[in-house]
Amino acid sequence: MDGQPKLPEAVLLTNLDNDVDIDTNSSIIQLLTHFKINMISLDWARGFSVRRLVYSLSVLYLFWMFAKHGVKALMVTEKYIPVVSVIFPTEFAPAVLIGVGLIDISIACMLLFRNQPWVLIYAGIYPFIPLSLTFIATGELELFGKFLIFSLSVTALFTAPVETNIIDSIFSSREYTHNRLLASVSVAILLILTSTLSVYAVANSSDGLEAGISVEEDDWRPYSVVAPIDTGINVYHERFILNETLPDWLLDGLGVTMWCNLTLEGTWQERYEADQESCWDIITSSDIVYFPGTRIIGTTPDDNTDIPILDDPADGHGTAVTGAVLDANPDAIIFFVEGFTDAAVLAAADQPLVDIITTSFGPIGSVPVPGIEDATRVAVVENHKVHTGASDNTPSPAVQDSTAGPPWSIGVSGYAEEEDDQKETMSGSYPDMAADWTQMLPNHDDTSGYHETSGTSFATPRTAGILSLVLTMLREDVEDMGSGASVERGGLLVNGTNLSISNSDLRDALNLSAWYPSFSTWDPSTGTLPISPVAPCTQVGWGVVNMSNVEPIHAHLAGIQNMPDRPADVVACMEANQAIREAYWGD
Repeated sequence: MDGQPKLPEAVLLTNLDNDVDIDTNSSIIQLLTHFKINMISLDWARGFSVRRLVYSLSVLYLFWMFAKHGVKALMVTEKYIPVVSVIFPTEFAPAVLIGVGLIDISIACMLLFRNQPWVLIYAGIYPFIPLSLTFIATGELELFGKFLIFSLSVTALFTAPVETNIIDSIFSSREYTHNRLLASVSVAILLILTSTLSVYAVANSSDGLEAGISVEEDDWRPYSVVAPIDTGINVYHERFILNETLPDWLLDGLGVTMWCNLTLEGTWQERYEADQESCWDIITSSDIVYFPGTRIIGTTPDDNTDIPILDDPADGHGTAVTGAVLDANPDAIIFFVEGFTDAAVLAAADQPLVDIITTSFGPIGSVPVPGIEDATRVAVVENHKVHTGASDNTPSPAVQDSTAGPPWSIGVSGYAEEEDDQKETMSGSYPDMAADWTQMLPNHDDTSGYHETSGTSFATPRTAGILSLVLTMLREDVEDMGSGASVERGGLLVNGTNLSISNSDLRDALNLSAWYPSFSTWDPSTGTLPISPVAPCTQVGWGVVNMSNVEPIHAHLAGIQNMPDRPADVVACMEANQAIREAYWGD
């Protein structure tokens, strides 16, 4: 046939319709109309076949997935930052995510308009990179979605119609052969493996991990400091790695007296033993220790522990608590205090740069006995910080709990959020807030493992992390490069030229943002709590808080968009709550 290209035999075998007449003089636009992905065209409907339908649906799904992920990456979605931070320093995460977003969008476009075999192969292999990084960062394996993408890529590859190769056949005059297919597969796999392994090797070299530049305060980034008070912390765990050295002015401001350079190779036990003489055996109760290559500064003021700062080998509570903070705000600086006494709380309360203190301990059943209330009062009322305290894991009222009950503290209970978005309360009654009851958190006795655990002990630091993230965002808005609420900062957590935020402002915004159950959301047939639809505040306080609260709180405090007032019954219920607590604890 003069004027028509000779289609290669391998391609002709894939053409089940045998009715497509290709003109070499056709424009690219005309050729694109023959692509069987064009499901809204009359041509697609007239030439319907099961093979065409399978191919079209597969490619459309792949396009949607890559386009969706690309847009989320371009928006620098918060949940992607820990995944990127596995390889890159956290401060590079926005730039990396924008690059990933551009790649994903490009793949999506090529799937529609330049759907060559290597694109389908790349689309099938590429998702396993974020799958691996997510597992390293969180311990979670999202296998189903990734294998679905892989399966549909293979399906599309083997159901691809002849039209997907017309442009190459005409403009390059090269046949679509098995050798070209194998070459495409090899190149795609090689590119993925080479780029991933190279970046990983550079990012995790000892030089790269320990490298850091001391900068002036004005040249650093906005930050916030959270102080968990608990059993100890596993400083060897990958969750706490920071690929930079904290600036000297920040370490000086936190009163650091000692640096402990950690061993970075081997098992947890091997690393501990290697560092025992140079670190663990010489730390005293008066030391405040910085661990370069991590985001942790730690101290043990009680001096009644076998290994200062490091988590108890038989426990692990403090490591999980700190992991919950960082799940909400991956960029938080951690001032960790080992202990359970007033002295432990005061060690954080008296630190000018600490913003938020979080405690997850107390007598079982919220027995009304003296606890840490005097120290938390110093932290909040005198030093203008925020304190989040865990209510009991039983339905015991939080009002008399020495950790969650004082009126200056934000008492937190737990809720479970099911796949159908129904929220179920799990613990202490009449708190200020309810937060995520079950989380995947770092292990205390290895360097990379995670475990699922539940309790108000972890709902509480997650709330602290959420508030910490809001503070960081507000400080970035007004270029406030400090932290804490010291006298020098006027007792303000955010001290900008056009924006001033106190601890009470932050707490009020948190109260406004919480999701509050109503009669319409209570379903007795499923057992979803709160059981009483009349006064849900007796079980969830102002309501439920999670990561969806971050942006409304930020927008409200920044003056971008005010949140509406709470219903009168909620306000009345929680005002009564506050009055009871003030009568019990004083104000």
